[in-house]
Amino acid sequence: MLKVLESIPANIWSVVLGSIIAFGGVLISDRSQSKRLKIQLKHDSELKAIERKAVMRREVYLNAAEELVKANSYLGSLPQLDLIKTNIANGLLGFSVASAKLGLVAEEETAKALNELVIAYNGLVLKLVANVIPIGEQRIQINIKNVHYDESQTEIKRILAEMSRQNESGAPDGNIFKSLNSSFEFHQTKAKKLNDERNECWNKVNELTKQFILLLSDEMKEIALLQVPVMVGIRKELDIDTNIESYKELINKSTERIREQLDNFLVSIKSIR
Repeated sequence: MLKVLESIPANIWSVVLGSIIAFGGVLISDRSQSKRLKIQLKHDSELKAIERKAVMRREVYLNAAEELVKANSYLGSLPQLDLIKTNIANGLLGFSVASAKLGLVAEEETAKALNELVIAYNGLVLKLVANVIPIGEQRIQINIKNVHYDESQTEIKRILAEMSRQNESGAPDGNIFKSLNSSFEFHQTKAKKLNDERNECWNKVNELTKQFILLLSDEMKEIALLQVPVMVGIRKELDIDTNIESYKELINKSTERIREQLDNFLVSIKSIR
């Protein structure tokens, strides 16, 4: 075998050796390209995962911000609701769902801040409901008095029509007219009493609503401060630069201005009355 190999010319060996080297180079090149391709595919996959995560977070975060505004607006409308016909929890359902989604995709610190905010909102709702119930009771009384007042007004119109018929008949019956006049005075007195009682109920509603607004204003200042770390966390996760201290300062100034405007409004309403 060795003799056979020794009999092969050197130029043939050089060709064979060159072919082997070339083939080895191809193998090494293919291996390098395959390795680079795997790295590139892994990098692309990671980028797409990050992009999908960012898109999902952006949608959840924006929806949460929107529901937060709706929740604040809903809390302000509580005195106008009929507690008998309305389930108060339904008004915060959107915020609850958005908070649950946000808690799933947010970073740990943002999720913790969100949990504190949700707990504060739940406590605030219970406190506000306790102040809304007396307003609802007064509105029930107003509705009852409205029914009786309308009934008295209907009777007054009927009696006046009958008195007019008696006068226009040309031969009014004095006894009947006297009875009609007595009924007229009775229902007129009753209507006035009901109207006075109704106005008193409205005065109580207005006073209780004023107290509710002042309470909500004070409580929302605390809520606003709890919103800061949540909003800052969201902005950071969306790669939006935010200074938490300046953000807090902005919130404080905004709440102070809102309270000042509210106080001025209540003073102006009182002066009108």
